[in-house]
Amino acid sequence: MPRGRISIADIAVLALLAALAIGTALLQNRHQPLALHDQNIRAIIEAQIDAFRVQDDVTAFGFASPDLRAQFIAPNRFMDMVRAHYRPVYMAQRVAFTGTARAISQTPLIRLQDVYLVDDRGVSHKARYMMQKQPDGSWKIAGCQLLASNQMDI
Repeated sequence: MPRGRISIADIAVLALLAALAIGTALLQNRHQPLALHDQNIRAIIEAQIDAFRVQDDVTAFGFASPDLRAQFIAPNRFMDMVRAHYRPVYMAQRVAFTGTARAISQTPLIRLQDVYLVDDRGVSHKARYMMQKQPDGSWKIAGCQLLASNQMDI
């Protein structure tokens, strides 16, 4: 076969590679946009972490559910608890959400959202936020549980 000519076999291989590339691209874009409640839940968690970063106690406390606010009464008491027991959240440098928030006990009013965090020491942590839908439709943080993380980095 002379050099410079493309055979039918070469064309078939190129067509197969193109089909595989297109298929891979389509699979990577198969994810649906986040539901509005997932977008809002993520925004609230990120906003509270941002408030922690700038040590804005009042704003951070404002993202807590009414039950948590009643339990701690004042922003400084809430922040003392966060600093003492939730250092990875308080000192989070990077945040990555894992999946969508899932309902508890078939009720859409309470959802759990898992979050991977990297603290100021570069250590990865997993936090599970309990989110509570308020009568006005907004979401508030009703609790946070730190879990063991096998994530190396985010």
